[in-house]
Amino acid sequence: MVVGFLLCVALGIYILFYFKSEEDDGTAYLEKVVVVIGMIMSVAVVLLLPFDAANATDPTVENKYHNTLNTVLMWQIVLWMAAIMAVVVVPFVLFYYEAYDPDKNKPGKQIIQGVLYTLGVFGIFAILCGACYATIGVAQVPLQTYEAYPQLNVNVESVLYNGSSIASRAQIGVSFFTYCVGILCFFGWIAFFFYGGVGLVSFPIDLISGFIKRPKAISASRFAQEMAVIAAKGDALLEMALEMQKATRGTISRSMQNKINILRNETYILEAQQDQLIWAYTKAGGSPFIVYGRLVLGIISVGFSVAWVLHIFLYNQFDQSPFLNTILTKLDGVFALFGIIAYAVLTFYLMWITFEGQVRLGMRLVFFQIHPLKPHDTTMNSLLFNVSISLLTSFAVVEFVSRSFREYSPRTSINALMNVYVLRLKFFGDVIWWAQFCLLGVSLLSLVWVILCPVHRRHKDLTKIRINS
Repeated sequence: MVVGFLLCVALGIYILFYFKSEEDDGTAYLEKVVVVIGMIMSVAVVLLLPFDAANATDPTVENKYHNTLNTVLMWQIVLWMAAIMAVVVVPFVLFYYEAYDPDKNKPGKQIIQGVLYTLGVFGIFAILCGACYATIGVAQVPLQTYEAYPQLNVNVESVLYNGSSIASRAQIGVSFFTYCVGILCFFGWIAFFFYGGVGLVSFPIDLISGFIKRPKAISASRFAQEMAVIAAKGDALLEMALEMQKATRGTISRSMQNKINILRNETYILEAQQDQLIWAYTKAGGSPFIVYGRLVLGIISVGFSVAWVLHIFLYNQFDQSPFLNTILTKLDGVFALFGIIAYAVLTFYLMWITFEGQVRLGMRLVFFQIHPLKPHDTTMNSLLFNVSISLLTSFAVVEFVSRSFREYSPRTSINALMNVYVLRLKFFGDVIWWAQFCLLGVSLLSLVWVILCPVHRRHKDLTKIRINS
């Protein structure tokens, strides 16, 4: 557990320094601390799943008749902390950062604006939770009602068995904590099937295609020639930006805002091409350990993505085979910790592909304002926005994994919370159940998009943008 926590801390710090902009060097210390804490918490929450599984009771195993840790209380504390971070802390710091005015630096004004906007976000969430809890705050738990008739038989062997039953649902009231978790799972699933669905496909494909299309070492003359082309494209984009600036004096129409977002994305892509060209010239193609390591990781990622897709169909929906549950159980039979480690890897993979989806879609959604994650050039408000998405997504991942591995870890505390109550919530439970197919749908659309419209075809010539069309 200590090792896992240290890895989460290292990952949070690495993400901050890898993405943060140089403009925020020496400033925005509060924002940076919140980014690191938010990333640590979003990853740590899902990695508590294998810890809960390892701590679960098992009457068939000696010395595991009772829990060694109060995991019910543990989950309540951790999920409340994640909820407060996602709904209160991160929004406040985000609005506080965006209220900064370099010409009129007034911290009091920043605090007031941050508090007001945060109260708005929290108020909407509180009203939604309160209204839904008061009206439909029940879990519809399925049950079987059996009928039997009195039998005055002294001999037990002559007793007639009556197996007829009626399927029904019992409406059981849930705690406010459980309902808040259900609401957060609902919103988390919206982000999870959107970003996770893209990452499920794009992450392994990007790794493999990156190896196939990796830049080779180039000569100085080739480097100068390619840089001249990039400079010409940069001049064209600059000219377009100046024309847009003249055209947007006063109000900005929706069509013009779309063109501005398109121009912003094309600028990001051109900068990425320049960085790739410089890397090919200075690094001579890169270290073979990194290059072939990415290929191996891509192949392994394909296996993980395919395994998760098959598991959704074979176990979650049609219940034809335990699939991954069986694999984890057999790994435990080889060595006690192998199954738990594989459980942790499969869970972490879902969080990582979701984050990869945030990185990919941040530069693909061009028709509304975006918060792109760009290496060494991401402002703190964009980082905070994506941290809030990761925190919300962690609730959905916890629900999805506990549902997917309920046979491997049936006696965990999180299994009782998610699969007995949250998944049975009136209205929200049904939406959460079917959201896994939205995840598959987005993945399928992403796969079709990548095959039919690869990157080199979508961005063949950046200078063909027209702002007057």
